[in-house]
Amino acid sequence: MFRQYMHVERFGTDEVEGIELGKCYVFPKLDGTNSSLWCHNYAQMDFRGGSRTRELTLENDNQGFLNAIIGRVGIDKFFSKYSSLRLYGEWLVPHTLKTYREDAWRKFWIFDVYNDETHQY
Repeated sequence: MFRQYMHVERFGTDEVEGIELGKCYVFPKLDGTNSSLWCHNYAQMDFRGGSRTRELTLENDNQGFLNAIIGRVGIDKFFSKYSSLRLYGEWLVPHTLKTYREDAWRKFWIFDVYNDETHQY
């Protein structure tokens, strides 16, 4: 089942006013396309992918993410150990910024993990 990633507020909006008071961690934002990956049914090697707002199909992909990631070595090995985890990240493709190093493109940069069994990030 598709699970949309939570909306993250931009610094400076009313919803996050005062967030910088106290301990705060700042991370760079990659400028690609938001993507997710999870195991729907490990016995059938059924891996699924999503964008920020919808489930992807091989025919209706998001910047080639699902087609590229499904065949990658290690996906099945990861989900054989962690089938309840859902990975969220950026699929780094040219978007607004086009100046990343060449070896950074077309990789899935994970920024969050959700556990479908415990319902926790």
